[in-house]
Amino acid sequence: MRFYDDFLSSLGLVCAQVLLTLDNLSDREQFLNARNTFAELLTYNVVPIVNENDTVAVRELRFGDNDTLSAQVATLVEADWLFLMTDVDCLYTANPKDDPNAQPISDVEDFAHLNADTKTKGTQWGTGGMATKLTAGRIAVAAGCTMAGRGQKRWLLMVPLRGSLQLDVGAVRAVQMHKKSLFAAGIVRVDGDFAAHDAVSLLDEQGIEFGRGLVNYSADELERVKGKAAKEFERELGYNGPDEVVHRENLAMLTDPHCMHEEDEH
Repeated sequence: MRFYDDFLSSLGLVCAQVLLTLDNLSDREQFLNARNTFAELLTYNVVPIVNENDTVAVRELRFGDNDTLSAQVATLVEADWLFLMTDVDCLYTANPKDDPNAQPISDVEDFAHLNADTKTKGTQWGTGGMATKLTAGRIAVAAGCTMAGRGQKRWLLMVPLRGSLQLDVGAVRAVQMHKKSLFAAGIVRVDGDFAAHDAVSLLDEQGIEFGRGLVNYSADELERVKGKAAKEFERELGYNGPDEVVHRENLAMLTDPHCMHEEDEH
């Protein structure tokens, strides 16, 4: 912080340290408070220097790397741009230090169809490697698109994931292309140990994550009703709950449905 203070002071700027945990941002009220704090700092032309609050963060609710933290903050403040620093010149199909056939990738138009090996860990200058940068990129891009432009949907991208739901092709198209809610009939697989109102990943038939949402049922309950119509809920669960497993208002997309649709047509 002394370095940042000295550097920015030489430019006539004031900085302030902001410490965050994923727990802060996964709580809706704390999320809004953090957003208001950033807005107030920027109003007074104060440059926020953000870091993870390691003194209070628990392992299950940590960002874990600065790439993910930066994407969450970019989402929080509705930033137009996110720049991630790295010691390589660009993204490659494989690690160019190990694979002489690695090819550079200058532009990524669709994360779902990206062909890049990102298994290599970070260097002495960073801990995440390229994998965390791609994860951060997906979060930031999703937060900037029209479908994730509302405050509730931006917040959904920050809630810790407790499991995943794999959908059939019809359900993927209904949720992604036609902006429908998710129903149990379209679920083919349930993974994780989550409760009602927890956040889960939504996976397509290839197992690729394309969205996230808050579920109305627990993992055990969804195991019993997956692939079934809502009218069968009372017999399977012993009560009549919401028809929707994930309501449309509690869904956020991670990929551009128009890009996916264009590839399907070709």
